[in-house]
Amino acid sequence: MSDVSKEYGAALYLLAREENVAEELLSETRTAEDVLRENPAYVALLSSPDLSKEERSAAVLRAFADGHPYLRNFLSMMVERGYGREIPACFTEFRRLYREDHGIAVAKVISARPLSDGEKAKLVAALARRYDVKVEAEYKVDPTLLGGMKVEISGMLLDGSARRKLDGVRADLSALTL
Repeated sequence: MSDVSKEYGAALYLLAREENVAEELLSETRTAEDVLRENPAYVALLSSPDLSKEERSAAVLRAFADGHPYLRNFLSMMVERGYGREIPACFTEFRRLYREDHGIAVAKVISARPLSDGEKAKLVAALARRYDVKVEAEYKVDPTLLGGMKVEISGMLLDGSARRKLDGVRADLSALTL
């Protein structure tokens, strides 16, 4: 993450917190980031030197016309200053600061198969109890795990995958001398 994205993301978060709109902007930054991720050509356009600052600003204001005024002004300022490509990283920094302020830990969950909503809820509740924090989970599926899951939270890796267990058995068998 660049210094620009850290600085601007922090500035947006501090303003939102001061004005008591951090939660609203948290939701809107996620939506905006999804839109930008799904439209890389649009992000390239917002950073294009072929368009004037005014044209880039007008384009982003039209695209996010229903957004919070702070978000719209932020996006406009970023593209006017030529930082259109930094916007997603700014939103990442915004969310990091929000989570830090609100005691929220991110759990990165990798499972061998998609988890049901019930399994997800139980996992989040168990992690919240174990680490005494609010938990926000991000889920990925990796069939190479064969079964079980891996969870990374608060700098720790909890590996309950079948792959790890099989690797352990393999190592134990290799260590045996016959």
